[in-house]
Amino acid sequence: MQIKNLLLVCIMTYVCKASDLHISVHAQKTEKTPIGLVYVGALKKSDNIVLQRLQKDLQYSGQCSVHVKHFNTIKNSLHVKKSFPQNVYVMIFVSKSDDYYQWRLHDMISHELLAENQLPIADYSTIGIAHALADQMWPQLMGSSSSFSSKIAYCKQIWKNVHGQDKPYKQIWIADFDGTNQKLFVDVPTVSFAPRWSMQTNCPLLFYSENTLSNVQLVMSNMFKKRQVMCCFDGLNMQPTFSSDGQEVVFCLSKDGSSQLYHSYVDGLSKKRTCQRLTHNDANNIAPCFIDKNHVAFVSDYETMRPQLYVMRLSDKSMTRITQGGYCACPCYSPVTHQIVYSKMIDGAMQLCTYDCKIKQHMQLTSGSGSKEEPSWSACGNYIVFGLNDGLHSRIAQLHIATNKIRYITGVKQHCTYPAYSPVYQKQLGILKA
Repeated sequence: MQIKNLLLVCIMTYVCKASDLHISVHAQKTEKTPIGLVYVGALKKSDNIVLQRLQKDLQYSGQCSVHVKHFNTIKNSLHVKKSFPQNVYVMIFVSKSDDYYQWRLHDMISHELLAENQLPIADYSTIGIAHALADQMWPQLMGSSSSFSSKIAYCKQIWKNVHGQDKPYKQIWIADFDGTNQKLFVDVPTVSFAPRWSMQTNCPLLFYSENTLSNVQLVMSNMFKKRQVMCCFDGLNMQPTFSSDGQEVVFCLSKDGSSQLYHSYVDGLSKKRTCQRLTHNDANNIAPCFIDKNHVAFVSDYETMRPQLYVMRLSDKSMTRITQGGYCACPCYSPVTHQIVYSKMIDGAMQLCTYDCKIKQHMQLTSGSGSKEEPSWSACGNYIVFGLNDGLHSRIAQLHIATNKIRYITGVKQHCTYPAYSPVYQKQLGILKA
């Protein structure tokens, strides 16, 4: 039983009048859900770090308030319940063996075990353990997926003095899902930008574009910072998007003039990798993103001379325009919400909008000053990370869909752009485990 359903049962148990029931249920929708988090056993310093980070993760969205207690041993459940506020009806009990963290989710009204699981310690860093535990617990608590273990890659502009002149460079950094634990990942004396994650959850890779003296090349790096140039034609080589199984890639090349889309895949007959040009016009075709194995969204100005969003069917290369007017850019699709988030110029500023691919409707998500650009969905579909430029500062911000709350996740003195959420990878390798 998910926690929101359990709490509704508790409310109905203690409320008698119909009018009171309505008021209580309405209040429950807006108040934070109280959860008890109990650590059982000897509490080492590393265990306390895990416990504090786990509490922070579960409270991050603002939907829960987590009360933490530690017991060396537990005599009975009544003793534990009396240590918490009266409105805590659900508790998570965490313990540790030599190789695993174990947890159990209990209904303290019926004394029913709702869920349990364990996590191997060796596969994660101390903070990574907390994120992975939160990913296990959240679907059982709230009935929705999560992505606490995902990462955000983004660009940070710095200035270096070269031969007496200050020159701008762009590095690529990686941070946790909430912007904490920031790590420098790509630091070469040039402009590195537009990072994109691979979709194969057992093989974390980061692709990005890099300025050279003659072109913009596409580079791939594993999580141990080993780099390989993947595409180095004249002009632009950038913005790869990957199918859900990681076997197909659509990307941009401008080797023949304007930017065109190309499709790399393994041919079913020859079993060899093939590269096929998808667009054939004199305009710029950019920012592709896979919707499913046969459909890709992208931006083009070939019809209206202003960037619009299109969906291409790969089987026959047919294209359908899904926006009408305005300046539209940067689509990103979520398989969880079945929506494309994109930026659109509205009243002089770029705002975030969504297009629901099922019901074919658009909705504006943001308003106000500052341009919101390069949006990226979290793997769980609960968050959108984006660049927010107010003319003086460019920062990475995060929108929580359920509460419509925006928070900054990079500092005001940092110039940051091009954020990209990663999938939740099966293994925390290299910098992902740092």
